[in-house]
Amino acid sequence: MEQAMYSAGINMVDGFQVYVLQESQKAVAEIAPGLGNNCYAFRVADTGSGSEGDNWLNLIDAPPDLRTLQGHPDIYGIPILFPFPNRIRGGTWRFEGETCQFDKPPESPTSIHGLLLNRPYEVESQTADENGATLVCALDSCDFADIGRQYPFPFKIRITYTLKDAALSMGVLIQNTGSRNMPMGFGIHPYFRVCLSPNANPTAALIKVPAASYWELDADSVPTGRRLAAAGALDLRDGKPFTELTLDHVFTDVQIEADGVSRCVIENRNAGHDLVMESGAPFRELVVYTPPGRDAICFEPYTCPTDAINLEARGIPAGVIVLAPDATFSAIVRIVPILPKP
Repeated sequence: MEQAMYSAGINMVDGFQVYVLQESQKAVAEIAPGLGNNCYAFRVADTGSGSEGDNWLNLIDAPPDLRTLQGHPDIYGIPILFPFPNRIRGGTWRFEGETCQFDKPPESPTSIHGLLLNRPYEVESQTADENGATLVCALDSCDFADIGRQYPFPFKIRITYTLKDAALSMGVLIQNTGSRNMPMGFGIHPYFRVCLSPNANPTAALIKVPAASYWELDADSVPTGRRLAAAGALDLRDGKPFTELTLDHVFTDVQIEADGVSRCVIENRNAGHDLVMESGAPFRELVVYTPPGRDAICFEPYTCPTDAINLEARGIPAGVIVLAPDATFSAIVRIVPILPKP
C-alpha cells in the first residue's frame, strides 16, 4: 500500500496568511488564523473518477474571497463560537451574583455567536509527518481588552487541525486562566456543501441528524424552555431530502454511538459521495441550519443550547459548563468524506 505523504505550507491569499495542510494528491485544508482561525476550505480528490488529484470535491462552502470572509465571518467555512454558541437574549446574563453584558447591535434582541469570530489567532506550530499534517493555533483573551470587558473570565483557547487519511479533525482545548469559576459554552458553525461533486443533484441529497427532540424557539430564535419530540419533517434520524428542508433548529437528545460520537450525514444518493460529521459526547446539542438560497447545510455541534446561561437561571438544565481555575475543556469534531471505490 502506498504510504500517504503529508505537507504543511503557507500561502498569501487576498493579503492574508493561509496555512495549507495537504495529503499527497488526496486532500487539502486551508485555514486563515488571522480571520478567526477559520478553516474556510476543505477538498478531497474524487477517487471514484479514476484520476486521483484531477477532480476535487469541495466539502466546505467556501467564501468567494477572504475579504468577503473578513466582512462576514459567520457565513462561510467553519466559524468558531465561544464563549457562547448562538444567541444570548438581550446580551445580558448573570453568573455567581455578577451581571454581565455582551455587545449587540441596538436593533437586535440578542447577542450572537460569541466573541471570537474574526479574532486573530497565534500560530503555535505547523507539522507534517507520518501521523498527518497538523496546525495548532491559540488565542489568549488577555490580549483583547474588549473580550475582558464583556466576558470577565480570562481564558486561553487552542485549536488543532489535523488532516489524516483524507479526513479533517478539529480539536479544541479551552483553559480557565483566571482565579474564579468560568461559565462557558462552545460550538462551531460549519457550512457544508450539499452537492459534493459536480454531478450531484440537490434533489437527491438526503440529510440525516441523530436527534430525538428539539428546543422550542420564540420569535427571537431563543428557546422558550420547552423541548419537543422530533417528529414529521423534523425527525431527521432516518433522513429527509435536502430540498424539503427549511431549518434553523436547535436539536437535542443526540444519539451517541458505541464509539463515543454522533454522526450527521449528507448522502449524495445519485453520485455516491457522502459526508459525515462526527462530534464527541460533550456536544449535547446540534443546530441544523439551511442558509437561504444556497445548496449548503450547517451541522453545528454545541455543548449547550442557545441562551443556555439564562435558561439555567430559570432552573432549566441547559448544559452550561463551569470551569474551575486552571481547569480545561476539550472536544473533537471530525469531517469524513465517504467516496466510491475507484
